[in-house]
Amino acid sequence: MKKLYLSCLFALMCIGVSSAQELKDSFEVFFEFNKAILKPNSKTTIDSFLNASKGRRLKVRVAGHTCDIGTDNYNMGLSEKRAISAFDYLKGVGEPEDKIELFFYGEKELKYGQGGKAENRRVFVLFALEDDDRDTLLKSGCLEIFVEKGTFKPTKNKNIQFEYKTFNTTNAIKMANISLEDVNGKKYYTNGMAYFDAKFNAADIEPGKSVKLKLPAVGANKEGFMLFTGVQQGGKIVWKSTGRPCAAVEKNGDCNTYNFDWQETGYCACLKPRACEEDCSADPFGGIETPLLTDADVRYSSAKTIAKIPSGMFKSDLGNMKVDVIDDTNFEEDCDLCEQFKFGIVTEDWHPGYRSMKASQNIIMKATDNSNNAQNGDANKTLRVLVPRSKVSAMTNPILLPGSRVTKGYIKWETSKYEQVKCLGPINCDYVVYDVPATGNYKLGEWTDVKAEASKDAYILKTRVIKNSTVMVGNKSDNYVYKAKNNAVKGKTREKEYSLRDAKDMNSLVILVKNESKKGQKTYAEVQVSELKYKAKKKMYVMRKKALKKVKDYNEMELTKCK
Repeated sequence: MKKLYLSCLFALMCIGVSSAQELKDSFEVFFEFNKAILKPNSKTTIDSFLNASKGRRLKVRVAGHTCDIGTDNYNMGLSEKRAISAFDYLKGVGEPEDKIELFFYGEKELKYGQGGKAENRRVFVLFALEDDDRDTLLKSGCLEIFVEKGTFKPTKNKNIQFEYKTFNTTNAIKMANISLEDVNGKKYYTNGMAYFDAKFNAADIEPGKSVKLKLPAVGANKEGFMLFTGVQQGGKIVWKSTGRPCAAVEKNGDCNTYNFDWQETGYCACLKPRACEEDCSADPFGGIETPLLTDADVRYSSAKTIAKIPSGMFKSDLGNMKVDVIDDTNFEEDCDLCEQFKFGIVTEDWHPGYRSMKASQNIIMKATDNSNNAQNGDANKTLRVLVPRSKVSAMTNPILLPGSRVTKGYIKWETSKYEQVKCLGPINCDYVVYDVPATGNYKLGEWTDVKAEASKDAYILKTRVIKNSTVMVGNKSDNYVYKAKNNAVKGKTREKEYSLRDAKDMNSLVILVKNESKKGQKTYAEVQVSELKYKAKKKMYVMRKKALKKVKDYNEMELTKCK
C-alpha cells in the first residue's frame, strides 16, 4: 500500500520541473553504512532546497531506504530511523509538522540495484509545490479572457495586474473617447468591443502567445463583421483592421459571444463598415434599418414608397383593414379647377402653401375596414414614411406637407413643413425618412420661403346687368383659382365690374359667376375669357346676362369649360 501511495504521489507532484541550471523539486541525501545520522552536506542540501521552494511548498514527503546487507526486519527499522532524522531536521528548521509525511521501505526498493550499495543508503525527499505560474480566467459579465500560464514570460500571471472591460452602450463608448472610424476616416458599426491590458510593476507588458477571448455580442448575429484593433490617433481611439473576420456569434449559456484568439493588449472590436455617407447615425451598434416589406405594420406602393403604421392610427385594427399606399404623381387627389368651382373654394383655401411648394407628387394612403368604409388617420399619432432616394435625387431639401381630408371630400394641405429625419442608420442609405402626423395624406416637394408675387389686377370683367355676384377665376395652365374683387374707381365700388389679374395667357382663364340677387333664385355662368367680347381701350371683358343658367342649388351646376 505504501509503494502504491508513493508512486501516485510522485506522478502528481512531478509538474513544472525546472531546467538543469535550476533546483529540482525532489532530491536525495545519503548515509554511512549502518548509520542514521544526517551528514553536514546533507543538511546543506536540504537547506538549499528549502530556500529555493520558499512560499511554494504544499507538502514534503520523506522516504527512508537501505541497501540489501542485513535482515529485512533490521533494514526496515534502519530506514525508519534515517527517515526520522530527515523529518526531525526539517521540523527543526521550521517546516510545519503537518506538512511532512514520513515513509520507510527498508531494502524493498533498491533504486540503484544490488551493486549500488552506498547509493541505496538514502532518504528521498519530494516537495509538492504550488505551481509558480497558473492559468487565469478573467471574467466580467459575458466577457471572458483565458490567459494561459506562460503567456507573459518571464512574468507570471499571479504577479500581473490585468484590466479588462467591455463597451456595450453608446455612452460607454463616448466616455472612453472611442471613435467609430478607422485610421483612414471610414465609418463603422460595432457589434462587440472590449479592452484588455496587462501590467507588471505599473509597466505595460505584451503577451508572448494568444489569449482566448470571448467578446460579448451586443446585437444579432450578422455577417460582415471584421476584427479590428484600436490605436491612438489625435487623442482618440480609432481602428485598424486585422484582416480577420469575426466568426459567427456563439451561444455560451446566457451569453452570445464572438470567440477568437487575441495576441495583443488594448482595444479590440468586431466592426462592419457603414453602407453609405447618409448613414451618419450616432448609434455605434447598427442604427435603424429599413423595415421589411413583410412586417405586419408596413404598407408600400408599387414604387416602394413605404409607410410604417403606428398602433392606433386607424379606429379599426390594422389586421382587419385594407390599406393601400399610392404614389399620386398626377395629383389626382388635389382639387382640379372644376372641383374648386363646385366646392366654392379658392386655391389658398385647400392649399395655402401653393405658391411656396414645388411639389413632385402626393403620397396617399387609402384605408378601408372590413365593411369597406373609408377611414382617416389620427393626426395625433406619428407615421414613418420612407421615400426612395431616386424620387428626390434632384431636390436639395425635399419636405412633406401633411394633409387632412375634410367633410366635403377634398384634402386640405397644411403649411407645416416636415423635413427628412437624418442619421437614423442604414435606413437613410436608400430612403429619405419622414416622421409625420398620421393623417395618411402627404405632398412631397421643395419649399421656398420667398413667395412669388401674385399677378396684378390688369383687366376688368363687366357683367352688364348682373350685380352683387361671386366671381371665381381659374387658370387652366396652373390650376390656380381666386375670387375676383369688385372694381373700384375713385373710391367707389362698381357692383357689376370685377378686377381680373394679368395672366401669361388670358385665354387659359375660365370664369364662374354665381348670383343670388333675386330672392330664392340661383343663377350661374361658366365661360372662358376667350369667348367674351373684349374692349381693348378699357382692357375690359364683357359678359352678358344671357350666359346665366338657373339652378335650384349650385350642386346642380354642369361645368365643362373648366375641364
